[in-house]
Amino acid sequence: MSLEGVGQELPGETAPNAPGRQSDQAFSQIHHAIVRCELAPGETITEASLAERFGLKRAAARAAVDRLSVMGLLAPVRRRGYLVKPITLRDVNDLYQLREVIESAAVRLAAGHVNEDHLRRLARVCTAGYEPGDPESIARFLQANTEFHLVIASAAGNERMVNVLAQILNEMERLFHFGLPRRDRTAELRERHQAMIDALAAGDADTAERINREGLARSKAMVVDALMSTDAMLDVSIGGEAVRR
Repeated sequence: MSLEGVGQELPGETAPNAPGRQSDQAFSQIHHAIVRCELAPGETITEASLAERFGLKRAAARAAVDRLSVMGLLAPVRRRGYLVKPITLRDVNDLYQLREVIESAAVRLAAGHVNEDHLRRLARVCTAGYEPGDPESIARFLQANTEFHLVIASAAGNERMVNVLAQILNEMERLFHFGLPRRDRTAELRERHQAMIDALAAGDADTAERINREGLARSKAMVVDALMSTDAMLDVSIGGEAVRR
């Protein structure tokens, strides 16, 4: 899930060419690029470079940068511009830990309570796949994957749980765009998703929770592997010593 729809005008509000609308479009474009890691984690950018890259007016780029800074996706760097929020091991650990807590409860509550509509929707998105080098196919896969997990949460019958999980998945989207391009996990994920559907339909809460935990562990390992392979992690101080891979 992404925030690309944030700032869309309502009928009769801002005209398409008005400054407010331009800043919304600028926000959408830059946010999109950050989430998809087209603007790489840890990359330094400027308002001028963003304006040139996305064909924006400087005022629109500045307004978008201000919003993204408030969100924590950009951080001002004195005399250099802005730093795209790095992806840290703390980010990965915190988000996966929180997701495991929420989804473990969700799958247990959903087991035995999935109806025909839930099963039909799960079966439809279960077949989604992606091409590792194709950002658009990855984005489509992530949309389907998000729907898969939110349908399960909705079967648990707790709307607040659905909303919390949606926010967690939204925050994790950049992690997935960072890790998924490195290898094709389509077959593995299809098999796991089908096994989850079978367990939920059978009312087998223990198996559903086990499948979920195993899936999260593999997903986390994928992201950590991608993170540890980046230049930013080649020189890391541990106990005062530089570790070089």
